[in-house]
Amino acid sequence: MNDSIIESRKNDINDIKNGVDILIIGGGITGAGVINVLSTLGVRVALIDAYDFAYGTSSRSSKLIHGGLRYIANGQFSVVKDSVRERDFLLEYPDLVKREDFFIPVDDYSWSKSTLRFGLWVYSFFSKKIKAKWYSRDEISKLYPALANTPQRGGYIYAEGIVDDSRLVLENIMSAKMNGAIAMNYAELTSLNFDGNRAISATVKDKITGEEFTVPFKMIINSAGPWVGNIFKMMKNKYKEIDDLIAMLKLSKGDHIIIKKDLFPVDVAIAIRSPVDKRQVFVIPRGDVVIIGTTEIYYDGDIANPRPSENEINYLIESVKRYVKNISRDDVINAYSGIRPLFGKGSDLGKISREYKIIKNENVINIVGGKITTYRTVAIKLSRLVMKDLGINGEPFINFKYERNVLSQKDKIAKMYDLKNDDQISFAYDILYENAFHIDDILWRREGYSIFSDDAGISKIDSCLEVMAKVLNYTKEDLEKERKIYMNTIYK
Repeated sequence: MNDSIIESRKNDINDIKNGVDILIIGGGITGAGVINVLSTLGVRVALIDAYDFAYGTSSRSSKLIHGGLRYIANGQFSVVKDSVRERDFLLEYPDLVKREDFFIPVDDYSWSKSTLRFGLWVYSFFSKKIKAKWYSRDEISKLYPALANTPQRGGYIYAEGIVDDSRLVLENIMSAKMNGAIAMNYAELTSLNFDGNRAISATVKDKITGEEFTVPFKMIINSAGPWVGNIFKMMKNKYKEIDDLIAMLKLSKGDHIIIKKDLFPVDVAIAIRSPVDKRQVFVIPRGDVVIIGTTEIYYDGDIANPRPSENEINYLIESVKRYVKNISRDDVINAYSGIRPLFGKGSDLGKISREYKIIKNENVINIVGGKITTYRTVAIKLSRLVMKDLGINGEPFINFKYERNVLSQKDKIAKMYDLKNDDQISFAYDILYENAFHIDDILWRREGYSIFSDDAGISKIDSCLEVMAKVLNYTKEDLEKERKIYMNTIYK
């Protein structure tokens, strides 16, 4: 392993062992937002994650910043209101979130025109910037000729935001680090230590150096996403409500498939209702590829390695074939699954609210549910709870202080490690400046090739491994393991 990287890692460990005001468990979008906000308030805050930042749900979403049109049908107006307004806020940062037009057609399986008109009126009412407009079949056919022979009878065009979800997480975490916060990936919480009913410290195992250490804290935030229930179990003997919380936690798996843009040569995303079961499905062009999703089923498998199922892949193909002509199973470049923690009663996943839930016990704050669009709302609310308990004054806000700037380090990195091209320099930058340790950290979560390239990043593997050998000093055996890790992330 690179000596300077290990030394930096050990410095963080020595620092965090001295204690922090707030310890955050989970480096997904919620934890990233909270550490970002708290770092602006001058508190000592640290974040740990057992895997990479954004490893779980926050790198496996539909890559949308959206209001959630289907939540209107479920009467979840507060979710829509918050989501629409947060979408509009994030669209002010076009380097992170880009506006994308969406077409929602009227056809034999869609909501009626009047229902859509009402839903999109509500959408537009909550938004100060984006309004929906009706287009006839002929107008749509002229705007998007590839949709001329589809069953649309006209429809509405509105807009949402599209995002590289992993990058949004990283921008928040790196901004917090620039404000003096500590953030460690591959640092696993193994136990919580209590004095009576008050949590006082955490035992953490660093997967990179192998060191186990204790972190004293004043408050702890459990934002572990799908793993939030595992943290609940560490508190089981301390709070009588924990059994009820565990019973209300439900894990939902959503699968996505990726196909080449050639199959859907349209410069607009579409939101349709599946003819199979009338669930909403998105078809979203992203550069050279199109992302199609998502499904929703109960999940009780391996949280760390959810895999798409053939049934769900076939469901998505059947759902979109009226609009994505000639699509077949052979056209799937890659597929991926995300696990969403939902919190509520009932067995119908589609009707469980997407509103987040904050549960506070003594100095432990648990956050369950929510979605990437409203992460700032959650982060600010959680930060206000912390501020109240610790007597901190100020106005909590998200800051995007970090700017990824490979060019500024290009000559230095190329010379130091004898790198051949811009790709390799970017890979080295990911390792040196953005805490990447494994090939999927680089090709999936920092560079996006796994999702956004038309070969799922396979053509980049050898070049990436060469960089890892030079920068991280990985052995041939290490590199072969890394190759297998990455190939296992691809599902064809």
